[in-house]
Amino acid sequence: MALYKRGNVYWADVIVNGIRYRESLGTSDGRKAPGLERELVIRLQNRAPDPTPKSKQLGALCLAEAIDAYISLRAPQVSKRMVDYWREQSRPLIKSAALRSLPLKKIRSIHIGAYQAERLAQGRAPKTINGEVSVLRQLLKQAKLWYQFVDEYKPIRNTRPPVGRALTSDELDTLFKIARTRSDWTYACTAATLAFFCGMRACEIKGLQWKDIDLENATLHIRRYKTPAGWRSPSLNNVCLSALADLRQSVSDFIPIHPDHYVFPWHGRQQMIDPTKPMTSWRSAWRSILKAAGLQGVRFHDDRHTVVTTLAENGIPDWVIQAQVGHVDPQMMKTYSHIRREALKNAALVLEPIKPKILDETET
Repeated sequence: MALYKRGNVYWADVIVNGIRYRESLGTSDGRKAPGLERELVIRLQNRAPDPTPKSKQLGALCLAEAIDAYISLRAPQVSKRMVDYWREQSRPLIKSAALRSLPLKKIRSIHIGAYQAERLAQGRAPKTINGEVSVLRQLLKQAKLWYQFVDEYKPIRNTRPPVGRALTSDELDTLFKIARTRSDWTYACTAATLAFFCGMRACEIKGLQWKDIDLENATLHIRRYKTPAGWRSPSLNNVCLSALADLRQSVSDFIPIHPDHYVFPWHGRQQMIDPTKPMTSWRSAWRSILKAAGLQGVRFHDDRHTVVTTLAENGIPDWVIQAQVGHVDPQMMKTYSHIRREALKNAALVLEPIKPKILDETET
């Protein structure tokens, strides 16, 4: 909130229910202005924002149409990364049984609550769900409808303890020795290589196209990402380069490779492959590999714990870690900072027995 003068009259600049208002307080008395401002806020909280023709039009659209209209409106004002992020986050909203058939103006708190429950039942994390609802919130604000939800909407609290662990070098050796034993595990093995040795997320791996990979300069460009901060061009080590080169060679034996083809293409029944669509999942092959390797309970997402832990243990700065693997949750970074500190303490203990002669002479 802010007070300012136009001529001799005080005006209030306030944001209520997500809407900005600038209104005259009708007084030139600076002592009365703060009280009048508080009264204005109370009045605004109890009334709906004035709709505009555009907001009415947006509110009448179903969710999928409203998202397209909103993105078309905002695209010139924001980065391409933000547009891609909105599209990615809105996909579950459009598919939701709780929301997909409703026009924006018919959505109520009970529908948002049903969506949250639906996504939790699908095993999605609270942070993921809250990010998806934030896109819906922006739509409702644009349609001047969010005021209905301000007092009732509650984001999901993340009460679950951090999960996941870093794999040891022996476990990684076992995992990849087993993964290379069967040709039908090739894609899952290559995906795991990019995950555990480059720090990529599953959604980023699925979105890779051959034009994104520069084998000559040992880099790749991540264009599909979970967060706006996820866009990056990480470096590829020899393990990743070799895995991608082998995959490219094996694919080129069957079909010509086009730059727009997906590195991990869609697989259907009877060994049908469509390289113009991304793979939806390698879950079955991943579980089979874990079972054969005796590593039950390891999640694909444990790659990030493994990568970041390894980098932290070797003293790599936080900004370098995030440049390689993308955004890392602040709470996770605290954990990895602790790991780095423990590694330094262990290094100090290793050096402790090495005592220079001058110290012996000083002590005597």
